[in-house]
Amino acid sequence: MDDPMYFGVTTKDAKELLRAEQSGKPIPAGKFDFGVDAVCAGCREFIRPPKKISRCSACKAVIYCSGQCAKRHWTCSHKSLCSHNKRHMQRLLKTQNVLKSFPWGRLETDGTFNLDIARGRFSVLGGSGYGYWSHRGGTAPHAVEGFETGASSAPYGWKLSPEFIPYRDFSKNEGRRPLLVTKFDGGVVDWDSWYRWRKIPKISPAALLMNFPMSVYHMLVNCLKVTSPNAGCKSRRVNLNFHLLGVEVELNFVPLFSELALLLPFHDIQMTLVGPGAQRLLDKAKNHPSSIAIRCFSSPSSPIFTYSAPAACGSSTISIYLSTTTMWTPDTYPTLDALVACNAGLVSYHNWLSVISAASFMHLPFASTEYMEPTAEYQRDHILTLLKASGSELLEDPAINHPIELNPFHCPGQRAIPMFRLPNLSNGFTVVVHKTPEGERRETSDELDAAMKGLFWELFGSDVLNCR
Repeated sequence: MDDPMYFGVTTKDAKELLRAEQSGKPIPAGKFDFGVDAVCAGCREFIRPPKKISRCSACKAVIYCSGQCAKRHWTCSHKSLCSHNKRHMQRLLKTQNVLKSFPWGRLETDGTFNLDIARGRFSVLGGSGYGYWSHRGGTAPHAVEGFETGASSAPYGWKLSPEFIPYRDFSKNEGRRPLLVTKFDGGVVDWDSWYRWRKIPKISPAALLMNFPMSVYHMLVNCLKVTSPNAGCKSRRVNLNFHLLGVEVELNFVPLFSELALLLPFHDIQMTLVGPGAQRLLDKAKNHPSSIAIRCFSSPSSPIFTYSAPAACGSSTISIYLSTTTMWTPDTYPTLDALVACNAGLVSYHNWLSVISAASFMHLPFASTEYMEPTAEYQRDHILTLLKASGSELLEDPAINHPIELNPFHCPGQRAIPMFRLPNLSNGFTVVVHKTPEGERRETSDELDAAMKGLFWELFGSDVLNCR
């Protein structure tokens, strides 16, 4: 549900902070602090004055209220994790520098980043009526009014000043059209290069939303290597068909995935959104006959969004579909080039097992992003165990040993975890479940796919994935 009072108070605080910063005067210590109350990892109690926060002296990652709690926690569990935490903490300075490269990138006293305060600076914090930024509280993180009545279009969906918007329609903004990406010096490899390529200043908060489409791009191109900006040309277009699984918040800003058509010249892209969030949206949209989501029920199914890039940018197309079921099954396998997921939690939710099994068994490229490096490593290290437990020794995959990497297109800013200071970022780290050998695309044929699909069902039964 929306919380107008919270949104209003937070926006007011953000505007006061902005005015204080613009005044040029020193900001009194403690006047603006939007961090979170620390919690002791030992006793699980809030640490409030007169108590003082202490950290593990070795890894600096874990918070305690006393030496006694630190000693007890060391014996209980921290001893086995401390050296790993120390290694993970080496990422912290880099991730903080990414945040501080943005004028709105403010580190709180506890090292966290308050996303709501950042949105409040630009008056885009709220529920219904805030375009791509609209979000709800409670258990419904995505808003559906755009799909009930029609799609938002830039600049209206962005709700930002024109100079801050990464346009997709350049008919009236020719000067903002990006260079053909293959001619852009150095390529688009991180936020700095993306902002230069898109000709927008880094004061724009666009990265706070664009981290989702850019993370999908990074997984397809750099992690799975199923395509690249140089893969197509005028005489040889590339078809790319992939599924984005477990969608929730992504449904707020579906048109932003048009960025893929600009980043991948001479491609024809088909993207399908799968997950309970999509199903809930469709159920709600049934009460709105004018909803664009209703197109999913046509025969054949129609996309909810399409985009064609200008000829000067490579004339790529993208068509985005909503799956009409919550379940991903191998029946959707034959025509796919890849599976991707954002902030998935692959071993946190048992229902991911069948899709992990299918991807590995059927040689279907699959990658996801995760919030934290230790959880990403845990998932990578336990995927093979899960696969073996599912009943087949045929599923060993050297890609499971693919290194966990920091995603250069992670959402800037540390998420708040009161007991820890480990790097914790939306779309922070990448996990590869399966990838084909570099330079090879997955080969398909009706006969091969039918045989592989039948064997999969024989081995694993009818267990299917209800994504998150």
